[in-house]
Amino acid sequence: MKKGKMNMWLVLTMLAVITLLPLLAMASEPVTIEGEVNDNFQIVDADGQVFEIADTVQGTDLVENHIGEKAKVVGTLEQDQDVNIITVTTFEILAE
Repeated sequence: MKKGKMNMWLVLTMLAVITLLPLLAMASEPVTIEGEVNDNFQIVDADGQVFEIADTVQGTDLVENHIGEKAKVVGTLEQDQDVNIITVTTFEILAE
C-alpha cells in the first residue's frame, strides 16, 4: 500500500511540473509594446489597452522622464486578474 501511495504522489508531482513548465516559459518571454506613457505608471497602446509599468529602475526612468511621449517598450508581461503588468527591460522613445 505504501508503494502505491508513493507512486501516486510521484505521478501527481510529475503532472504538476509538466503543467506549470509551459506557463513559466510564457511568463519569461519578452514582449514589445508601443504606446503613450502616462503619469499613472502606465503605457497605453494604439488600441487603448492599458499596461501597468512595474516598479523597476527602467520602469521608473520611463515614467519619470517621458510622460506624454510615445515609447517602444520591451519587457516581460504578467497578468494579475484583469491587469496587465509589464516589467520593462529596455525602452526607446519614438518620434511622433
